[in-house]
This record gives sequence, structure tokens and C-alpha cells, in this order.
Amino acid sequence: MNTAIEFKNIKKVYGNKVVLERFNFSVAKGEFVTIIGSSGCGKTTVLKMINGLIEPTSGDIFVDGSNILDKNLTELRPNIGYVIQGSVLFPHMTVEQNISYVQNLINKKNKEKTKLAVSKWMKLVGLDEELKERYPAELSGGQQQRVMLARALAGKPKILILDEPTTGMDMVSVKTLAE
Repeated sequence: MNTAIEFKNIKKVYGNKVVLERFNFSVAKGEFVTIIGSSGCGKTTVLKMINGLIEPTSGDIFVDGSNILDKNLTELRPNIGYVIQGSVLFPHMTVEQNISYVQNLINKKNKEKTKLAVSKWMKLVGLDEELKERYPAELSGGQQQRVMLARALAGKPKILILDEPTTGMDMVSVKTLAE
């Protein structure tokens, strides 16, 4: 198996509460995995550990064979797209600026290539072009979720982590994205 993500003997403790203990889990490259569990069982903790937002109390996490505890996280994270629960957009940036954030890092000064990419990802997630100049506060929860998804996809990450990415969306939007 060609492993993309591997957790080895992970333990995570918050105060006196043990959230994960002897947690072992791996995901093969190209594999699509869903983690299901009740609220507060550690799903988001596991996802945040993949890109180093949360460190385990003990154990090792490997991404593409490298222990992330030994890696520079600013080098690791561009390869991991992450859409978290709720809206985490830059409030002072327009939709276009939010989506193009990663593209600007990739394309450097090629603004035309970035504009085309933003349009492509907006269309893919079902956002109208007219929303480009709006700010997050001017969007519905579902629109904000789609902007976050477009931003995550725009970087063409090797790994895509989705933590309840459709919670703010109506059922029509969720069905459209699934297609």
C-alpha cells in the first residue's frame, strides 16, 4: 500500500480528558475516507493533526512517509487543502482574494493565470461570478463554505481534508457539489 497518511499509536489528551488513545489509522494515496462519530469524539482533532494544527500528546503522524513532527509545517501545509467547520475566510478580503490566496503563492506574478483559476474554481463549486467582489460578511453560510472549498481546491493539494464542509449549505447546493 502506498500510504498518504498514517497515525501510529496516537494519544491526545486535553486536560484530564483522553480523546484518543492507541489510535492507529492509515490512508492510501488516492483513497477517499470518511470518519463518522458522535460530536466530541475526536474527528476534528484527528483531521487537525494531519496538517499540524494540533500536536498529539504522544505517537507519530506520517504524511507521504515523513513524520510531520520533524517537518517544517509551512512547507507541509500547501500540499494539504483543508476546509474546516464554519467559515474561516479572511474577512478583509473579497471572494476573489480569498480564493486566489493560494494561487497567488503558486503563480507569483501571473495575475491572468490566477484570475482564470479563480473563475474555474468558482464555477466548479457553484458560485456566481458576480460574487467575486463581495466580502465574507456579505455571503450566506453556504456561499462561504463554497468559497472555502474553492480556496482549498485552488492549491491543487495532494491531500484534501474536509471537516463537515457542507454544514452551512442547502440540500440543492450539496447535491450540486456531489455531482
